[in-house]
Parts: sequence; C-alpha cells; structure tokens
Amino acid sequence: MKVEEVKKIRKALTHGGKFHSDDVFGAAFLKVINPDIEIVRSNIITDDFDGLVFDIGMGYFDHHMKDNEVRSNGIPYASFGKLWREFARELYGDYVYESIDRRLIQDLDLSDNTGSYNALALAIDVFNPLENTDGDKEFFEAVEFAKAILERMILKQKHRLEDIEKVKKYYYEAVDKRIIILDEPLFYKDYLPSTDAIYVIYPSNRGGYAAQGVTKTSDTNELKKDFPKEWVSKLPPYLRFCHSSRFLIAADNFDDIMHAVREALK
Repeated sequence: MKVEEVKKIRKALTHGGKFHSDDVFGAAFLKVINPDIEIVRSNIITDDFDGLVFDIGMGYFDHHMKDNEVRSNGIPYASFGKLWREFARELYGDYVYESIDRRLIQDLDLSDNTGSYNALALAIDVFNPLENTDGDKEFFEAVEFAKAILERMILKQKHRLEDIEKVKKYYYEAVDKRIIILDEPLFYKDYLPSTDAIYVIYPSNRGGYAAQGVTKTSDTNELKKDFPKEWVSKLPPYLRFCHSSRFLIAADNFDDIMHAVREALK
C-alpha cells in the first residue's frame, strides 16, 4: 500500500477494550499521515468495512498470528512496526525510517509481543480508564499524546540528518581526524563512531567549551577512549568539569579544552 492510498482512506479500525502502546501509536501514525482519517475501535470487523485494519483480524497489519514476522535482530513486529515499515521510508527516507525504528519502535514492538518492560508503554497504559467503560475517550487522549511524541521525534530525526551532513564536512576538513572541532553543537553519534574521531569539541550552551568522547558504535555508550580517571577526583586547572562517567569535560575557553583533549590522547 502506498502513502497516497492511506491519505484517501476514510476509516481505520483497531480493537476495542483495553488499549496498549501498539494500537495507540499505530493510530497516532495513521493520524500523522492522514489527519482526517477516522479511527474506529471495535472487536468485530464487518464484511462491508472497506478501511484499513490494524492490530486485529489476523491481517497484514496484525501481529497475533503464529507466523508473525521477525526482524533480522530477532525482535518481532507488532502492528505499529508494520505500519511504520510500510509507509515511513516513503514518507521520510532511509535515515529517519531506520533511526526511529531502532530508537523507538523496536522496544515498543518487543513490549507488546512479549510483555517486556518499557517506560513509554507504561505511560500509555496509565491512560486506560479506571472504571469499566469502553475507554474510547481515554484512547483518543492517549493517541494525541503519542502523536505529539512521534511528530517531535520525526522532526528531530530530520534535523539530525541535517546535522550529520554538517559533521561530515567538519570531519573531512579536520587536520587531526582524532579531534573534531565543531562551531556549534551538532548531532554526530550516527556518523563519527565509524571514523577515526576519538573526541569532539563544541561550544557549550552553558558557556565556554565542552568535549565528549566518541562511542565505538552508534548503538553503545562505550567510548573509544575515556577521559582520564584522575580528572574525576581532581580536576586539572584548565578544566571546570569532568563527568563521573568520563565521557564529558568542560572548560572556560577553547585553548583550555583543546589542551585537555590533547592530554587525554596521550
């Protein structure tokens, strides 16, 4: 199914009763694509229903069947993940599609399929009614909450893609590829891990300059090289801060932060 088809669909149906992050975020995503689509909640799919069906009915956008699809990393798809896979790449391109699937959707899909703990799924669950009602009012409140998160995340990932293109330029222009100097704070974590970069320097939004260690991969917090352990217990005179986890330092001026980074490389 193409995005243009979804934009013309008048109704989408999901199950009634208690709701979860899967049907809520699935509905939210459909609302992002087509703000005019009507989300119907019912446990019965009538023969004459001609809209999109998700998270019920054992169809294309359901995931309750025995032979449900699984990602290459072993995480099974839920309905939100299937909707995202079907439409997001066409809407937003590879980077936004893949990064949001990795950072948001996979954990939600895993939680819905296995019951594993997920803080965002728990946040959606608290919207369920406290009394024995159909929950429609609360469901649509949860959908608005999820839609705000999803729209913001899409916007942020688009911005990050722009940042990455800028970071590439800084990297290629760097004299010492181990130390990347940015003129502004930019998102670099999906690019620099695969390069020779070890530390990144940038103007701090708290004044002065900061430097961070580059991680070994974009999906880990393990650094290529920590800042020295002794800086945590006793700051050198050219620094004003060293994080206890040794991934971040700050100084009052550029010369001091550059000196610190060069010392850390020794």
